[in-house]
Amino acid sequence: MMRLTVINLKLIIKYLGVILVFAFAEAVTAQTTTNEEVESSDKKNLQETIAALDSVKPSAKKRFLIDGVAGVIGDYVILGSDIVSAKEQTKRQAGISDISSCELMESLLSEKMYAHHAIQDSIAISDREIEGSTEGQIQYFKNALQTDDDQKIADFYKKENITQVREALNRVNRDRLLAQRMQERITEAVEITPEEVREFFQSIPVDQRPLFNTEVEMAQIVVIPEPEQEEIDLVINKLKGYRADVLDNGADFAAKATLYSDDTGTERQGGVLSLKRSDPFVKEFKDQAFSLQEGEISEPFETMFGYHILYVQKIRGQVRDVRHILLKPYISVAQIEKSKEELNAMRDRIILGEISFEDAAREISDEKNAENGGKIINPNTGTGRVEAVRLEGDMASTVQFLEKGDISGIIEETDPRLGSKSFKIVYLIDKIPDHKADYANDYLKIKDLALKNKQVEAINKWRNEKLGDTYIKIGSEYMDCDILNSWN
Repeated sequence: MMRLTVINLKLIIKYLGVILVFAFAEAVTAQTTTNEEVESSDKKNLQETIAALDSVKPSAKKRFLIDGVAGVIGDYVILGSDIVSAKEQTKRQAGISDISSCELMESLLSEKMYAHHAIQDSIAISDREIEGSTEGQIQYFKNALQTDDDQKIADFYKKENITQVREALNRVNRDRLLAQRMQERITEAVEITPEEVREFFQSIPVDQRPLFNTEVEMAQIVVIPEPEQEEIDLVINKLKGYRADVLDNGADFAAKATLYSDDTGTERQGGVLSLKRSDPFVKEFKDQAFSLQEGEISEPFETMFGYHILYVQKIRGQVRDVRHILLKPYISVAQIEKSKEELNAMRDRIILGEISFEDAAREISDEKNAENGGKIINPNTGTGRVEAVRLEGDMASTVQFLEKGDISGIIEETDPRLGSKSFKIVYLIDKIPDHKADYANDYLKIKDLALKNKQVEAINKWRNEKLGDTYIKIGSEYMDCDILNSWN
């Protein structure tokens, strides 16, 4: 039983690892299929056949699977092309090549079963939540493709424009969120006691206990070079000049954004953006966008990216179409060297014992966590432990050679979003090497595994109960899949 539980957990983790790409693949397939059906002279017959397959009501007609339909569950039809496209996407985007068609089919059956019963139980997902999830995924793909161009995203997924991408993703995200909400309802009452955690740990054979990667506890001091005041004044005065030229002389705001804006993602489009209050823009930017009336231009304001002026071009209900011009104050080489020297001098004081690392962080660090002595907190666990393999870039290679109590040399970093430089030093508070799970030292991790195991059991119990009253039909090509035996 324990071995089966471990396998189930591994499969669930595997499915979660590809769900983002799989969801997009499904969206692309769904849209392509729709376009082909519109052009097909057999559209009516196909829809009637699918409707017959899709119904959960008793029917006197014989049920059968048409060519191209891999399965039916509840109110959902699963196409063979969904599986093919999903496999291609997982290879290309997630780097997973060993997931089988049987596993993808099982994952999709599960998702559609949860979504189907979520609808039956009157679970609703708001349009705002669906659209927010879609925008997050689009941003994910932009980062993966290293582009800010919406059309490049559309081209990559063979769509005419970004609107079609959003529509396809919205459909898939609705089902995904319904499935997620159904799982949350199933597991919301599941709790774990300390005794159950202990029993869970003791039930795992010693040679099968999980191996945890090297973890570190660290604190850091970060110094960010700042522009001189005259450089800040210079960009503010430029922005005020652009604003006055538009308001007083009728100059074209879009043209000025194209010519002068430092926002490389929007400058070619004249600085245009569309946003809602729920969109992931910085607070200062949204405050300006939603405090102005149509046709108004803001005074210069600051965000983490630099200084802006913002023009509200059109208000469409909850959506604001705006244009903006961003200018970043010049940071001289002298200012950069000054920051580096300041950090280096503080490091010398720490090494000589003149000041503690914690007090030094409170004194000069530009990080938000400076008040707690610069200690890095893992946002996933709320503790100071971070897996070394999850550290990025130069930080990972630096920590690799540090021992407990060491202070690193100066690490230079460039923020890819801001294009700004920063310098940091790291103090290694503790280092826990690779090790097999230990009940005392790894209790929180073991507790999390035990809770997940109990949640999986609750979900499996619910699924087995629902298998009897949900219409399910699986194509003959999947009949030999052992993982799908319970679905048949």
